Amino acid sequence: MLNMFVKKSAEELYVDVELSDGRRMSLEDLVRDYERLLKNETSKKENFKKEVIPKVKDDKVITKKLRVGEWFRIDRNVIDENRNEIYRKCIEEGTAGKKLWVRFEKSNKIANQYPRQYPRLIETYIFEARGYYITQQKKRDMCKYVGDGMCDEIICDLELQMRICNGESLYDLIYKHDELPRTRVIKLRNGGTGYFGGGVDNHKNYPTADLRRYKFDPNYESCMNVPYAFRRVL
Repeated sequence: MLNMFVKKSAEELYVDVELSDGRRMSLEDLVRDYERLLKNETSKKENFKKEVIPKVKDDKVITKKLRVGEWFRIDRNVIDENRNEIYRKCIEEGTAGKKLWVRFEKSNKIANQYPRQYPRLIETYIFEARGYYITQQKKRDMCKYVGDGMCDEIICDLELQMRICNGESLYDLIYKHDELPRTRVIKLRNGGTGYFGGGVDNHKNYPTADLRRYKFDPNYESCMNVPYAFRRVL
């Protein structure tokens, strides 16, 4: 067998190889092309990590207040223990509260059906805003680099319930403008793109619990929203 890690003469290295498209080239040229492509791909990944990873502060888990640039823990056991209290608060808020409760119940059912996808402990992360345009695909890639991917609508509803358990006002979540700087972009379960909450920096007056649904366009660029990532705590 030819050892590619031992220096050989040009004649010894020349092995004719047929590619899948019918082209023929020497094994030496094929190896050189592969090494060049591998180097370029590695360089792209390292540059992307330098851009994304340093923004993540992983030294602290926030359990009571959702903040940009810090991990927020969702404990589904706590949500289950406070189910009756969440229901009561939703009913007290009238029609909007009742609609939100129906949404919670649907999301909780899905979470129970897929325990590996939605374990009992989940942590979420809101990226800091960048000063330039980023495509939807890149935002999804950013979430994979820091965790298990981009949050979906189920995790968003679990987050809202956890915030209620932590003492936040349901009235504020439903009616008041979101206090976070930017709207969060999420990946819907059907593959589409969702926008969660509002963003005071951009004068978007959407309430915190507001969720809009659109088709996924990987090349669509925006600087008006930030990725919302999650990681499973097993």
